[in-house]
Amino acid sequence: MSGRGAVSGPGAVSGRGPEGGEGLGRGPVVGEPQQERVEGSPLAVAPVGPTRWVGSAVLRRALGRRGGAVGLGMLVAVALFAAFGSLASPWDVGEQDFEHLAVPPLTGGHLLGTDVGGFDAYAMLVAGTGRSLLVAAVVGVCAPLLGAAYGATIGLWGGRRERVGLWLLDMLLLMPAFLLVAVVMSAGGGQRQWWAGSAWTLAALLTLVGWMPVARLVRAQTRSLREREFVRAARYLGLSSGQIVRRHVLPHLSSYLVLAVVTGASLAIVTETLLSYLGIGVRPPEVSLGQLVGRSTGQLYAFPWLFWAPTVTLVWITLGLALLGDAVRDALDPRGRR
Repeated sequence: MSGRGAVSGPGAVSGRGPEGGEGLGRGPVVGEPQQERVEGSPLAVAPVGPTRWVGSAVLRRALGRRGGAVGLGMLVAVALFAAFGSLASPWDVGEQDFEHLAVPPLTGGHLLGTDVGGFDAYAMLVAGTGRSLLVAAVVGVCAPLLGAAYGATIGLWGGRRERVGLWLLDMLLLMPAFLLVAVVMSAGGGQRQWWAGSAWTLAALLTLVGWMPVARLVRAQTRSLREREFVRAARYLGLSSGQIVRRHVLPHLSSYLVLAVVTGASLAIVTETLLSYLGIGVRPPEVSLGQLVGRSTGQLYAFPWLFWAPTVTLVWITLGLALLGDAVRDALDPRGRR
């Protein structure tokens, strides 16, 4: 009888040991990524686990640059001002001082003076900064996420469903966005509805009209990922389209989403300023920076402090967003990594 044992049957496993002898095949080694075989697929193995999000690395590189760090610092400073600035003044945004009407800064206990109605300019600046930042943050975050989810989903589908989804997207892009926002924000006329003229309503409207361009770009990029091995492997493993988008597609596109968030916030605050300046954005009793600039433009020479305080704050915010956005673009450019 031979000294070499023979094992037969469908469950037999053979191989060489680490010393060159024959024996059982090598088992998994601690520390190696585990892989799962996909039966009946052209892929030998499929990685288990979600794809790593690359946007965090891009953001770290952006903040490592001087412009990115300065831009973030400017935004943090203005956010702290909006959150805690009211502690520096005893006056509330809706409180009137009839003894000090249209007084200049540092008069009668008013840091930035008052307007013709006796309202404290500093309190209005704090409240207006908070509302404008609210619109920028909501639109900057929600519009790219909504657009990315829609674009990645239809891009992953392919076929007839993708064509229908793309047709719907094109129809929405033809929608007169400015007219829609103006009509909704001006609803009610003299008897204003509770939601008309609100910063939350404006943020929701700008999100609804601002996600479509992101969706088109994400859909095009998702089509290039659709036939990649990790997506095909995820399909063979039985993952749904939503799971593939969440675990594999969006992490690959997260660097673009970081840039889309910064760009979207910049566009949102500029749009809010324009709409409020025209009187179809945030309206009293709420206050925004654009509204303050619009109300004080006609009184620039008589009461310049009412104009320059919100204007300088707007420039500060847009400059901070611009510096941060430029740093993110440089971090996305391979030539900028030197």
